[in-house]
Amino acid sequence: MTNLHWKAAEKRFGIWGVRDYYTLLEQMAQEGAEITSGYVLMILAAALLATAGLLLNSPAAIIGAMCVAPFLGPSRAVCIGGLFRNRKIFVGGLLKQIAGLLVVGTVTAYIITVLLRDTTPGLEITHEILLRAMPTTRDVVLTVLIAVGAGAAASLSLTADPRIVAKPWGQIIDAMIGVEMAISLLPPAAVIGIGLAFGRPEISQNAFWLLVVNVIGLDFLGSTLMLAIRGVRPRYLEAEKAIRQTTEEALVAALDCQMEEVTARVVLLSEATTDVHVKVYCQGQSPPSASAAEAAASRITARTGYRSKVRVELIPCQSFSTFQLGDPLPGGTPWR
Repeated sequence: MTNLHWKAAEKRFGIWGVRDYYTLLEQMAQEGAEITSGYVLMILAAALLATAGLLLNSPAAIIGAMCVAPFLGPSRAVCIGGLFRNRKIFVGGLLKQIAGLLVVGTVTAYIITVLLRDTTPGLEITHEILLRAMPTTRDVVLTVLIAVGAGAAASLSLTADPRIVAKPWGQIIDAMIGVEMAISLLPPAAVIGIGLAFGRPEISQNAFWLLVVNVIGLDFLGSTLMLAIRGVRPRYLEAEKAIRQTTEEALVAALDCQMEEVTARVVLLSEATTDVHVKVYCQGQSPPSASAAEAAASRITARTGYRSKVRVELIPCQSFSTFQLGDPLPGGTPWR
C-alpha cells in the first residue's frame, strides 16, 4: 500500500482534529445516564401535555409535549455507552429511559386519565390514541422509520460537524432532535396508561410493543449504527485517556516545580498522530519547558505508539485558601 493510500485509509474512520472529542462524548453519555429531579419534572410536564393532547385529539398539543420531553440524553447514553463498552453508562441510560417512559410517563397518564374520567364527561378513545393503540402495518413501518431517522440525526449531529460537542449553540440542534425522538417515545408510553385507565388492556399492550420497537429503532438501528458507521470506536477513547495520563506523568517527572494543576488537551489527528496542548499551573519561577515537552512526546510514542506534537504552557501562580479540611461548603458538604 502506498503512503497516499495509507493516509486515505487512516482518514476513513474516526473523527479527527477535534480536541478531546471522544472524552467529551463519554462525558455527555455520563450526564445522560444520571437521573435528576429536573429530568423527572420535565417528563411529568411532558406527560401531562401529551395525555391532554391525546384525550383531546389534538396533534398540536402532542407536538407541544414533545418539545418538553428530555429523552435525548438517555438515548445517547445507551448508544455511546454501548459503543464504548461501558456497562455502567449503557445500563444507566437504558434504565433512565425506561423509568422515564414507563414509570413516570405511563403512570402520570394513567392517574390523569382516571381523575378526568371520574370528573369530566365525554372522555373517549380518540383517533390520536388509536394511532398508537391499533396501528396498521403502514403506521408501524412509518413510525419506526421516524424513530430510526431521529436516532440517526442525533448521531449525525455529533459526527457530521464534530466540533458541535464543545459549542453552546449545539444545544439548539439537540433541542430540535430531542423533539423528533420524543415523537416516537412519549405518546405510546402515555397511551399505555390511558388504555389501563379505560380498562382496555389490548390498547396498552399494542402501545407497549410499539414503544419497544421504537426504542430499538431509535437507540440501536439509528443512533448506535450511525455512530459506528462514522467511526466512533472505544480504542480512540482509550488512546485519548492514555495520552493524557502519559503526558501528565511525564511532566511530573520532568518539571522541577510545585504543580497546582495540570490540564492536557488531546487532539487525535489520525490513527497514529496526535497534538497535545498542556497547561501547567505551578508555584514559583517557571523552568524551561522544551525538555519537558520532548520528554512527554517521547513517552507518548513509547507507551501508545502515537507520534505527537506536545506544547507545554507553564503558568506561574500563587494560591492561598482559608478552607480547612472538613469545613462545610455553601451547600453543606464538607470540603475535602
